[in-house]
Amino acid sequence: MHKYGYAPKGSSVVMYSSHELRHYQYFVSLDWTGGIYASPTLAGSRPGAISAATWAVMVHLGEEGYLEVSEGIIKAARAIQRGICNDIGGLEVIGNPLSSVVACKSASSLLNIYAVGQAMTHKGWNLNTLQYPSCIHICCTHLHRGKADQFLNDLKDAVNEVRSHPEKFSDGTVAMYGMAHSIPDSSLLEPIARGFVDAFFTG
Repeated sequence: MHKYGYAPKGSSVVMYSSHELRHYQYFVSLDWTGGIYASPTLAGSRPGAISAATWAVMVHLGEEGYLEVSEGIIKAARAIQRGICNDIGGLEVIGNPLSSVVACKSASSLLNIYAVGQAMTHKGWNLNTLQYPSCIHICCTHLHRGKADQFLNDLKDAVNEVRSHPEKFSDGTVAMYGMAHSIPDSSLLEPIARGFVDAFFTG
């Protein structure tokens, strides 16, 4: 609902084919001091505001409005996928995207995909960085409708910029992911990541 319909996150629906499968999402505590506790999710009690906001958005959009938004999002994602495959050398689309998310990776180890992502951030785009394989992705939303050409032009410029001046992209996410891939013992990564989050709270 939040991807296509502007609803708040947390409003998605999980549907199970049997009661038995649904039981795996329950949380039950038999020895809590407050008595036997059973909850339909790990999150426990949830406020009704998310459901109310989702309902309001759906009523506002209506079925036709929701379908129109969804169609525009899918068209943008398809255009971005085609543009990366056909017009931007050095990048490969991962898989065959069927919905709103398009991920790409470097076709060569000579091009740092995280640096490309950072260059896109400088151009005002918010892309997610991923690993295994190293890649970036865009999750198309209503804001991206009609912006595929602009995105592809900026992506092409970003790739060229990283190739021409790789030294400009050596900090932030690029440094963190580069460091993570260079550590042979993966058991060290969790405490490092926790320290990274600690830095937000301790200043």
